[in-house]
Amino acid sequence: MRIPSLSLWASLAALCFGAHTPWDLGNGFELTVNENSNALTIANHGRSIWESVPGQAFLSASAGNDEVIAANGNFKINEVDRNKCTGQKISDVAIRSWHDSKDGHAAVVQGHLTDCGDATPHFSVAFWVPSQFPDRVAFSVKVDPGTSADTATKLYLTYRSSSSEDFYGFGAQGSFASFKNQTVPIFSREQGVGRGDQPTTRLENEDSFFAGGDQFTTYTAVPQYISSKSRVFHLTEESSAYTTFNLTDPAAVTVRYGALTMSGYFMQAENMLNAISVLTDYTGKMAALPEWVDTGAVLAIQGGQTKVDRIVNQGLELECPIAAVWLQDWSGTHSQSVSYMSLNVSRLWWNWESDKTLYPEWNEFVQSLRDQYNVRTLAYINPFLANVSTKPNGYRTNLYDEASHGHFTIQNSTTNSTSVISSGPGLDAGILDLTNIAGRLWFKKVMLDQVWSANISGFMTDFGEYTPIYPDTQFYNKSIDPFFYHNAYPREWAALHQWIGKNVSSFSDAILFHRSSSMAANRHMNLYWAGDQNTNWGLNDGIKAAVTVMGHMGLSGYAHGHMEIGGYTTTWDGNGVVNRSSELLGRWGELAAVSSVVFRTHEGNVPHVNAQFYTNSTTYSWFSYNARMFASLARYRRRVLETESRNLGWPLLRMPVLYHSDDEIAKAISYQSFYLGSDLYVAPVLDPGRTSVEVYLPGKNEVFTHVWSDMKYRGGQTVCVSAPYGKPAVFVVGTPKNNDLEDFLQFVRQENGTVIHF
Repeated sequence: MRIPSLSLWASLAALCFGAHTPWDLGNGFELTVNENSNALTIANHGRSIWESVPGQAFLSASAGNDEVIAANGNFKINEVDRNKCTGQKISDVAIRSWHDSKDGHAAVVQGHLTDCGDATPHFSVAFWVPSQFPDRVAFSVKVDPGTSADTATKLYLTYRSSSSEDFYGFGAQGSFASFKNQTVPIFSREQGVGRGDQPTTRLENEDSFFAGGDQFTTYTAVPQYISSKSRVFHLTEESSAYTTFNLTDPAAVTVRYGALTMSGYFMQAENMLNAISVLTDYTGKMAALPEWVDTGAVLAIQGGQTKVDRIVNQGLELECPIAAVWLQDWSGTHSQSVSYMSLNVSRLWWNWESDKTLYPEWNEFVQSLRDQYNVRTLAYINPFLANVSTKPNGYRTNLYDEASHGHFTIQNSTTNSTSVISSGPGLDAGILDLTNIAGRLWFKKVMLDQVWSANISGFMTDFGEYTPIYPDTQFYNKSIDPFFYHNAYPREWAALHQWIGKNVSSFSDAILFHRSSSMAANRHMNLYWAGDQNTNWGLNDGIKAAVTVMGHMGLSGYAHGHMEIGGYTTTWDGNGVVNRSSELLGRWGELAAVSSVVFRTHEGNVPHVNAQFYTNSTTYSWFSYNARMFASLARYRRRVLETESRNLGWPLLRMPVLYHSDDEIAKAISYQSFYLGSDLYVAPVLDPGRTSVEVYLPGKNEVFTHVWSDMKYRGGQTVCVSAPYGKPAVFVVGTPKNNDLEDFLQFVRQENGTVIHF
């Protein structure tokens, strides 16, 4: 029998168009087109997995360029939509050859958008089953703007949802459990200080442009979600334009994309955990974490060699397990004034060489910590190169001058020089241009000669979200549009360090922790942190937000997360400084012990006004206790990381909805409680003065055993349990199949009579 050619298939398909014959996409997926109602449905073995909204166009476009206002990493986008098309007409459906399709073809739907002012844009949408991922459908949308004077600049894809479908993910989101009824923008930027917590947000915004942010400002740009229906939607890593997900219509999702070509995937998973696996099949799984992170605390200390030695010795005397010190001030610090506070904040010199005053024998000191105490050292890096010409104690090399001379920084085309980013008084810097191969090679040499030359075990890989998008912003690769590259920069920044790491023999034993990210950046990371929270109990930008961020990051494919114990940003409330109390520090330490893959502190941006773990013997004792609790969970965490995280992409911290997607209460939980792996359920105390906590236990057929009292509770109810200082509400779920919780339960038995004072 002779097999018809693709061109003949196309002819036959055209004849069948009017008969609504399903179009075979391969592997059991079929596209059905109803040309009369302009409706599309995609089913897998007869089960609908994606469909347009009946009676509504699935595609639209509009004219106008969004207005972007920026200042010091704070970006505010005013959306501009002119002549948005309200109609759509399908004119043709055909089977066409497709290069990365499992069966070598795609179904291509074509037509015109109507009621767009003077324009009648042509569109085409291709659907196919990709050869690399045969369990999903890929799509590609293209709108031809036509020749109208007010041509289309962006597109909208609308498809069906339901009032019972809730949405999770979108990267580092700190304010909501589900995003149903919200519109979520996808843009990497400073997350702001306050993010809706008042009066902080208002005061910050009054002091500096959009410095307070809002409930959606975030360091990450991850155009993706997983729904409570176990549906996965995400754009490709190449589709990096500014995007919003409008979830305010109970019956629909609308993706607004800031360009006329967009591609992505959608799929139907068996359950929400499986949905994470399906997502990370595309994005990649995070690289393995070295085992030394399991053993104890990572102490953040600033102030130089003598201070570090003293604090490490003090901790060891208090039986604090210390895995590493994080010395972010290794390149030097300077004090920076802030107009809204009478205090100065501590900033770093972004010139990647050791500071001769604080660490006169940097390489030797790093090695001595390792030899004498078995304590590793972590440093600090970001893509900025600061002008250190005013550095009081001098410098060996001014990397800003070198990079500017070589045009290794992002450029200002008007001045034909470095595009200078100001990060406050006395701190002007350029940003490394990752499109410049010569610049990448230069930075690689800097990293190998001046950073990795010491026996460090990694560093904070900060920033990534400041890439300018002004009209005169110019990259070495002049074909790159800054507006599109902005969201991709965090991924390229992470990938750069993986590339450099190939030349570092100890790289597999190191951690590099990021706060900014893009779609699929996780394949280039082994650790992220939840960003800069305020040193308070706040919902949108305090201790509570850190939990919510980690929950949504886990649903975005980022399995290895941790938080900065105590927060970072000191704020003010109009009456005075709101600093970190010893209670907040201690409770945050408890939270980190039972939530994070790394137990790391931060002194904050105004260290001397905040309680520190080393402030006195009382704070250090509570911290040591929490560090031992963290270490007692090492075997359990490691089993989760090396099986479920490495192989399946599942996070350690899991929002309750992952296991109970039909439970309306569980669907609405953000920070109040979470699973740690599958065998522990945690309800942290996140408010001051509380010594008990109310916790909803999901799963009517499940039994939860409170570890401190050994009381058993049936799921499907809210209970109140005691949670005195040092004893966060932790429950064993059911009967664990492994014995790797024994060390933790032994800690509980030994410390059950301990009373924490602060």
